[in-house]
Amino acid sequence: MKKGEKLAILGSNGAGKSTLFMQFNGIFRPNSGSIKYQGHDISYKNKALIELRKKVGIVFQDPDSQLFSASVWQDISFGPLNLGLSEEVVTERVKQALIDTETTDLEDKPTHLLSYGQKKRVSIAGVLAMGPEVIIFDEPTAGLDPRHSQEFMQLLEKLSILGKTIILSTHDVDLAYSWSDRLVIMSSGEIIAHGEPGELFLRPKIVERADLALPWLIEMHIELVQKGWLPPSTPLPKTREDLFRTIPVKNDLAG
Repeated sequence: MKKGEKLAILGSNGAGKSTLFMQFNGIFRPNSGSIKYQGHDISYKNKALIELRKKVGIVFQDPDSQLFSASVWQDISFGPLNLGLSEEVVTERVKQALIDTETTDLEDKPTHLLSYGQKKRVSIAGVLAMGPEVIIFDEPTAGLDPRHSQEFMQLLEKLSILGKTIILSTHDVDLAYSWSDRLVIMSSGEIIAHGEPGELFLRPKIVERADLALPWLIEMHIELVQKGWLPPSTPLPKTREDLFRTIPVKNDLAG
């Protein structure tokens, strides 16, 4: 993967996404095959795993599984302090993580008083303060309402722009299609396809095998082409704005 790239692991519930993520971080060890980081097989020796987890951070689906300190500042600083960093460097990292996740107003707040969405952001800040190159998100929008889901995905976009490589798991086909640069589709514990999102969703056998539906943007695009509203050569829309721009206005249709 390239620096700043966005990869979605897509599959229905029980497809094996979370188990795969645990292998990326060395928490689980694969029964066969190997996991590579930067072209090298990962080592399961304690020192090597510590180094790996500095570079590859995981944000779990349930933020309560990651937050255990009394205050937000204490929780975010816990990881960097355990890396043996100086107090000055830890303070700098925590402040930057608070800025990046837009949680500076929460630094003194007890973690148990945070809302669910705030806990999500603070759990990300705790991972960011470790200085990882890759951040893995397990079902990041689970439990969030549509507005907070959108805000959360905007945060992931910001992290990508900052140069973090982002990997997320989801069963939301619309999110996976619109957000990702590359897509991996899983079914029954296996990776059955990987590649460019638009190309994969136009392969009906793969979509059916993974028990997935088409993203609504692709469904709408196909319908408009079939009805003659759009020429077949019209590129697949990646966002709703892309789709709206391709739809002819009334005068164009009349002509």
